[in-house]
Amino acid sequence: MSVIATKEFTFDSAHQLVGHDGKCANLHGHTYRLEVALKGTPIIPEGPKEGFVMDFGDLKRIVKENIVDKLDHAFIAQGNEPALDQLKESGTKVIELGFRTTVENMAQFICWKLDELGVPVHYVRMWETPTGSAIVYLEDLKKTNGPVYRQTGACELE
Repeated sequence: MSVIATKEFTFDSAHQLVGHDGKCANLHGHTYRLEVALKGTPIIPEGPKEGFVMDFGDLKRIVKENIVDKLDHAFIAQGNEPALDQLKESGTKVIELGFRTTVENMAQFICWKLDELGVPVHYVRMWETPTGSAIVYLEDLKKTNGPVYRQTGACELE
């Protein structure tokens, strides 16, 4: 029997969508909410991990170390933002992802990264506002051999 188990995380980051035709062309921030859904058969053998798809403590450690702690309170950049050099020079925490930092692209990136880390991820859902989110299923990413990042995208601040 297959089970879907989910865990949520939050982090705060800033970004800028260069070339956007609205408010998101400005440097701005979000409190992101991240839901990681696991899919699998609960572990059968007796022992401390019996009955889990994955121990939530293990999942929390992996997501925090590899995703949340890196993105939290950072300026997440594509690499073409006008303020990027000044932010780096000022000592601001900057993470260059190399793609347009829409919630759609970031959800793809996180889903793929978690799969690479051995997490039995089924999907990732990421909110940039309380009412705006993107869902990415690992099976869809595998059909394209990984993320296909959009160079344009919406922002919920409109």
